[in-house]
Amino acid sequence: MGRERDRPLGSIARVSTGPHGLRVLVIVPAWNEQASIAETLREIHSCVPWADLLVVDDGSADRTAEVAAAAGATVCRLPFNLGVGGAMRTGYRYALRNGYDVAAQIDADGQHDPRFLTDLIGRLDGADVVIGARFAQADDPYVVRGPRRWAMVLLAWVLSRLARTT
Repeated sequence: MGRERDRPLGSIARVSTGPHGLRVLVIVPAWNEQASIAETLREIHSCVPWADLLVVDDGSADRTAEVAAAAGATVCRLPFNLGVGGAMRTGYRYALRNGYDVAAQIDADGQHDPRFLTDLIGRLDGADVVIGARFAQADDPYVVRGPRRWAMVLLAWVLSRLARTT
């Protein structure tokens, strides 16, 4: 087990620094996203061309890994589906082992807007973690109902109490 921890998770295609002088890795967990991954990667790259892209293929049964590699991303293929938590742990481990200053997550299906990455990274001054919220603005049309909303409200309440901030 100790030997496994010493092995790198892969090689870096390129490493550059962004406008804040930080080495940034954008982790894209993906499961059966061959239809959307290329466009998502193109959009991320157009917004943060100085960031490296790592697609963690979470045991996809389709061509997600091949499409992501053809689009220029570094790809880590998991042998079976671990879920987004397992995929993100893989990505964070990769970032840590390869000396990145920042690891950011963008979902493969395009639901996260990469235009906000630079602003989020800039807010790391004086913070260890920055979390973007897609419904942080009152005029946002995204509406959540039912059990999902109840779960989100409960989780927000618990996390706010633990963090002692809203």
